[in-house]
Amino acid sequence: MKHLSRLALSLLALLPLVAAAQIAAPRKPTDTRPVTAPTPTQPARPADTLSAPPQPVTAPVQGMQPPRTQPIQSQGPARVVPPAPPASTAPVKVYDRNGRIVPGMQQAGPNRVLDTRTGRYYDSVPTGDGQRVKP
Repeated sequence: MKHLSRLALSLLALLPLVAAAQIAAPRKPTDTRPVTAPTPTQPARPADTLSAPPQPVTAPVQGMQPPRTQPIQSQGPARVVPPAPPASTAPVKVYDRNGRIVPGMQQAGPNRVLDTRTGRYYDSVPTGDGQRVKP
C-alpha cells in the first residue's frame, strides 16, 4: 500500500512535465514554405504586336535599391498665416424677445448670441440692423 501511494505521487509530480512536452513551440509562418518575391505581370499587348516574340520576365534582385526620391527643397522657416479679420468690427445690436436692445450681449456666430453677464448662448434670428433672440 505504501509503495502504491508513492508511485501515485511520483506520477502526479511528473504529469505537468509530460503534458508540457506534448505542446510544441509555434512555428514561424515562413518555416513551411520558401520566401519568394512576387513576379511582375506583363501588361496586355495590342493586337498588332502579337506576332513579336514575348519578352522574358526578369525576377527582381534581392538587393534592389529603392527608387530614389527628390529631397525636399527648403524655402526658409515656416510662415504663420494670420487669421482673417472678422467681416465687420462694428458691434451688432441684439434685441430681446420683446424688441428691446439688450446691453452686454454680442454676436457669437451665425444665428447665435452670447450674454456676457451670464455666459449663456442663445439662438437668434436676423432682424433689420441686428439679431433678435428667438422666443
